[in-house]
Amino acid sequence: IALNAGILLVLFPVSLFLGPVMSMCAKSFGGIIAGIAHAWAVLNLVICFMILWFMENWKFGVTLLGLTASMFLQRAIFSLLMFLFLTREFGHDGANVAWWTGKWVSAGLGWMAVTQPAREFVCKIVELSLFATDYIAAHLIWFMLAPLALIPFIDKWHSMMLFWLRPSKQIRPPIFSLRQRAQRRRASILYGILFVVTFVFFLAIIVGPLAIGNII
Repeated sequence: IALNAGILLVLFPVSLFLGPVMSMCAKSFGGIIAGIAHAWAVLNLVICFMILWFMENWKFGVTLLGLTASMFLQRAIFSLLMFLFLTREFGHDGANVAWWTGKWVSAGLGWMAVTQPAREFVCKIVELSLFATDYIAAHLIWFMLAPLALIPFIDKWHSMMLFWLRPSKQIRPPIFSLRQRAQRRRASILYGILFVVTFVFFLAIIVGPLAIGNII
C-alpha cells in the first residue's frame, strides 16, 4: 500500500504540470502514466512476495499463508479507507481521466476539482492494489487453462458444454479476407510470443527461488 501510494505521489505532479502540455502532442500521455503506475503495482506485489518468501526460508506453503493473511489485512484497510474517505462518485469518468492527464480544469468537476485529487488519491491506492492482485491471479488461471486450448476441436466441446449445442447447431466461424487473415495471423504470433515471455517470467519467479533455496 505504501509503495503504491509513493508512486502515485511521484506521478501526480508529473501529470499535473506536464499533462496539459504533453497531451497536445501525445494523446496517449494519460495512458502512459496509468500504465507506469499499474506496472509498478504488479512489480511491487512480485517483489513483496519474493521478500516474504526469502524471509520464510523459501518455504512456499508458509509464504502463501503469509501472503493470504496480508491480502486480508489489506482488504480490511481498503474497506476502512473507502468508508472514511471515498465520497459519492460523479456520474462521468472525469476525475479518473483528470488524475492521469492532469486536466482538472476541463474535467467538468466545477469547484469540486479542488477536493477531488485527494479522493482520487485514495481511490487509486485501492485500484492499484486490486489490479495487481487480479493481474497475478488472472495470469495463473490463464496458464493453467492454456494446455486445454491445444486440444483439437476444444472450441466445439466448449460450446457443447456451455450452450448444450451439437456441432451441427453451432455458429460457424466467419469467412475472412486475405488481409484479415494476415492481420489475425500477425496478432496470433505477437500474442503467442507475449504469452511465452510472460509464462517464462512467472516460471522463473517460482522455480528460481526454489532452486536457490535447495542449494543454500
